[in-house]
Amino acid sequence: MKVVVTGASGKTGQIVVRKLLAASVDVRPVVRSEASKAKLKAAVPAVDPANVEVVESFEKASLVPAFQGCTHLVLLTSSRPALAVSSLFGVMWGKLMGKKGVRPSFYFAEGQEPERVDWIGQREQIDAAKAAGIDHVILISSMGGTDVDHFLNTMGNGRILLWKRKAEKYLMASGLKYTIIHPGGLLPHPGPKRESCEGGKRELVVGVDDEHLNADDRTIPREDLAEVTVQCLTCDLCVNTSFDLVSKKEGQGVVFSTLAKLLQSAKSLHCDFGKPDLDSLLAA
Repeated sequence: MKVVVTGASGKTGQIVVRKLLAASVDVRPVVRSEASKAKLKAAVPAVDPANVEVVESFEKASLVPAFQGCTHLVLLTSSRPALAVSSLFGVMWGKLMGKKGVRPSFYFAEGQEPERVDWIGQREQIDAAKAAGIDHVILISSMGGTDVDHFLNTMGNGRILLWKRKAEKYLMASGLKYTIIHPGGLLPHPGPKRESCEGGKRELVVGVDDEHLNADDRTIPREDLAEVTVQCLTCDLCVNTSFDLVSKKEGQGVVFSTLAKLLQSAKSLHCDFGKPDLDSLLAA
């Protein structure tokens, strides 16, 4: 087994790479710049820089050489909105005036929009994986894809969850073996409220179709998400499945240990991709 990890310098990607190396798995991290390569090395000292592929343009032709010889792809790339700092004044003013629900504004840098990164970029990775002979793609997406009005879709008017969902459907139709994971809110959250985010201390819960989206327990530590991702590489039960993943709070339930046991407890491992109507929504 040889695993290529895209988005390897991101917060979750770093953990996945660290866990793979600790398990003596042959891993090929892929990043988009020398700066990201240095960032990954600083975060995961065990990484051999010679094994890190720098691919500036995430297009099929550029990605195929980086994917050659690998059996699995862990796809962790995602667009990231930037905070419009000027909008914070409106938030503070709203609080002073007693207004509720006033939120800051966000934007996406040019070339980093969800359509470009979460749809086109992921499509190119899927096509490259198929061309390179990769057998199994593990795609880490996000919970909330059934909710057109979800806050994440409004950020920068990027409709990020809809573009992610389009890429998920493309993967399912590709003929490749796939596992699609929709994690809840990833811990640690940014901001002043710091919830414990250590891995290996919580019971994990699987669902489908955003059934946990508005539940009290709708988050998951990145460490636990990374552990599930790594176990997907050797778990036959996860092949050709799509599911949501959240955790209970520390001290509640039975701490997660094996993915096979977790998946066996699920009522379903197949999300309904019939809704929303992506073609009409994204064409608008």
